Amino acid sequence: MLAVAVAVAAGGLLWWGAQGRAPHLATTQARGDAVIDESAAEIAPVQGNAATAMAAATARDSLRGTVADGAVHLDGKGHPIADRELRRLFDYFISRIGERNEQQIRADLLAYLSARLDQGAVAQVLAWFDSYVTLQRSASTLAGEGGDPRAAVVRLRGLRAQRMGEQIAQAWWGDEDRYLDYTLARQDVLADASLSAEERARRLGELDQSLDPSRQALRREEDAAQRTLAQSEDYIRRDVPAAQRYAEREQEYGAQAAQRLAALDRQRAAWDGRLRDYASARKSILSDTRLSPAQRESRLSELLAHRFDATERLRVDALARNDLLPR
Repeated sequence: MLAVAVAVAAGGLLWWGAQGRAPHLATTQARGDAVIDESAAEIAPVQGNAATAMAAATARDSLRGTVADGAVHLDGKGHPIADRELRRLFDYFISRIGERNEQQIRADLLAYLSARLDQGAVAQVLAWFDSYVTLQRSASTLAGEGGDPRAAVVRLRGLRAQRMGEQIAQAWWGDEDRYLDYTLARQDVLADASLSAEERARRLGELDQSLDPSRQALRREEDAAQRTLAQSEDYIRRDVPAAQRYAEREQEYGAQAAQRLAALDRQRAAWDGRLRDYASARKSILSDTRLSPAQRESRLSELLAHRFDATERLRVDALARNDLLPR
């Protein structure tokens, strides 16, 4: 769990450690570009022809047909704001690492920005982007060092402040960090064998009350998800028939939830089958002594690209690097 916490603290930066083999596709829901006048709190559309530039830049990769996720916001004086939407925009472009190199990605971002902003604003946003890329490399190095996960979190937060400045670090990761602190404190309470059941419940309740209402709702959803996940894992271990699973879930959660969970069971079974097939093909490539190292790496990259989409490749690559693929 602590290792997972470090990954959460990294805020999605760990993909850089994959050396570009598995690009992460950010959410591609259109959010629209806007100029924000903070003094008047009004939003007006930004004019520009960046959509054409984006279509050309992504015509042959995993972002084809998408629109940029995130936005550049400006204050009342026309200066860019380093808010969460800007970080989302950076992540959208960087998600193509492995399909385009860093220089190409930066050039794509430059073209996107130039269609929307004046030169001064473009220069500022690019400076933030360069610092963000440098931070990503350093963060992936921290994640691979091992050792005390909590100490790694502290080092990562210090690195963010150093690279981006304290104000931007708070704007981009402050909410995530507060929730991570809550998660680690909750884990400490759960692991404390000296606590009675009543004391443990009291402390967990106090921690939950420290969350803002939206996070409290998320916590309840996570608890429910963990319960259904544990139940599903138990069903798998006991090889419970689908009809029995449905009947028990319907009684506990209702018909609609039972239907959704049954669909998830089918999706998981299909995913597990795909993983087994991939692992078998990957093992054959790795054991083929006729291949040179370069040929082997090329075959592995092709296999991954042909079997999984951009989002799935990140998951599969992580499983492979941690020796967690089916055997």
